[in-house]
Amino acid sequence: MMRERVQGSVSRFAWGVALSIAGLGLACGNGGASSAAEDANGGSASFQSTACERDGRKDIYTAGLAKQNAGVRVAVVEANPSPPRKGANTMTLEVTDASGKPLDGASVVVTPWMPDHAHGSALAPLATSVGAGRYAVSKLYFPMAGLWQITVSVQPPGLATEDVTFNFCFDG
Repeated sequence: MMRERVQGSVSRFAWGVALSIAGLGLACGNGGASSAAEDANGGSASFQSTACERDGRKDIYTAGLAKQNAGVRVAVVEANPSPPRKGANTMTLEVTDASGKPLDGASVVVTPWMPDHAHGSALAPLATSVGAGRYAVSKLYFPMAGLWQITVSVQPPGLATEDVTFNFCFDG
């Protein structure tokens, strides 16, 4: 009887460990990128849906994608690579006030954040004014796949800082 209890405890422990490892693979991996049809057919599905395709929080990148709050509008004029993806990226942002006037001389800070993992990037992006309300962003690095929030904080001279956030999702 004691042996049966020990075997039962070991079996439950082994299952717990296996499920924990599988959960870690999903949390830090591709987010379960295979589709239900793929799993049901042993990997031979005629279509595949990735974790990012299913993520409803993301913005769909197109050149000129813009976000606005009360006093500032930020548009992603250009991204390299296009669309943005895991790894090294650069962007050109166009920053205007609410009336559409280019904001030159503003302090622009770009902050990448991975909300599902509660961390940012090891590199701090650098935003440099190139005139006409445009800012070149270099050192924009996304070290892993998943949803990334890119917050652009704009502080026009003598005014309060305003934030605009883009949400991009990158697969594997």
